[in-house]
Amino acid sequence: MEPVQNLKETNSGIEITWNGYLTVPFVEEWKKQSEIWTSSSRGKTIELNLYGIERVDSAGIQLLVYLKNLSQKNHFSMKLGNHSLPILKILDLLGLVSFFGDRIKVKKEHSNEVEFRYGTRKIN
Repeated sequence: MEPVQNLKETNSGIEITWNGYLTVPFVEEWKKQSEIWTSSSRGKTIELNLYGIERVDSAGIQLLVYLKNLSQKNHFSMKLGNHSLPILKILDLLGLVSFFGDRIKVKKEHSNEVEFRYGTRKIN
């Protein structure tokens, strides 16, 4: 599914909704679309609504990590919100929940599919 991005200005910044596949064939397009808002976001809060993401792979996660690092480098806040089940599953599997540091709400019907166990064990 081709990437679709919707932008909405808010008092504190920009709310961006992504729909489609966050996978290898589309990551370049997602990156191009994100350059629109990352270049002019200094001091703002960007909330990336991911509910419409139907599929995600390692390239998609790399893009999200890149954008999070870019936000810290360019002094804007980026929050992931309204996580779709595929996003929740891969963040859980890769132990990246704490890296992004976002509040996660898991719908009741998805609570048995994500446990958030990975990345929580201490290494001795």
